[in-house]
Amino acid sequence: MVPADIKATLGLVAVGAARTIPLAWSIPAFGGPSLPGQIRMAMGIGLSFLCLPVLGGRPPSVGAVLWGLIVAREVMVGIVMGFVCACMFRAAEAAGQFTDVLRGASMAEVLSPTGESRSSPLGALLLLLAAVVFFEMGGLVHVSSALVRSYEAIPLSAPARFAVSPRAMATVVTAASAKLIESAIGLCAPVVVALLIADILLGMVGRAVPQIPIYFVGMPLKALLGVGAVLLGVAGLDTALHAGFRGFFDLLGAAFRLRP
Repeated sequence: MVPADIKATLGLVAVGAARTIPLAWSIPAFGGPSLPGQIRMAMGIGLSFLCLPVLGGRPPSVGAVLWGLIVAREVMVGIVMGFVCACMFRAAEAAGQFTDVLRGASMAEVLSPTGESRSSPLGALLLLLAAVVFFEMGGLVHVSSALVRSYEAIPLSAPARFAVSPRAMATVVTAASAKLIESAIGLCAPVVVALLIADILLGMVGRAVPQIPIYFVGMPLKALLGVGAVLLGVAGLDTALHAGFRGFFDLLGAAFRLRP
């Protein structure tokens, strides 16, 4: 027979996993779809064990209906946290894909190692770079800290706190979506400017020497220019990704700041 204390602990971990599994499932740096679902679920349960000291002593004594609402709330919080943590990865991938569109390589799709669908070459490259930066800056520590703060702000021992959570979640999703678009545009802005200048120069050459087939000459030049601009700006991309991740982690921390 399983002791009551162990049963209570396993019950807390199970309810806590409703928040941690969607979080671990959503972050591309944790493997994405290329990692078996069982391993991603195990990672989520492991995060729940790490948060056991802040989960509470015992599960709340409530009815079955309220238990269902608590689990639904936990899943919602986990999905929102996973979305915010994944935003910078998606911004990096979107910046790479937009760059490939501008340089005429949008049809050159590749399998994304950490994404759920095919991506462009630079999209996959920037997504992998974002994963490297995430681990380089201690992203797992930031995610764990945000997770602990989320259990302090929305504890399992307060099952009646349903009114504040959806409002806060909707606010943070809206802010994260806007910041995702802003980050994607900021990451690809230098390449966009370089390709725009190249288009202007090619147009001037085409007007001056109409005999030159500008379209066929310009396509490989723009393709090389786009890749070259990205490679030359790797140091700047690293700095921008660091700042972007910090911004999203700050947003996540502000969402779960304790209120009096």
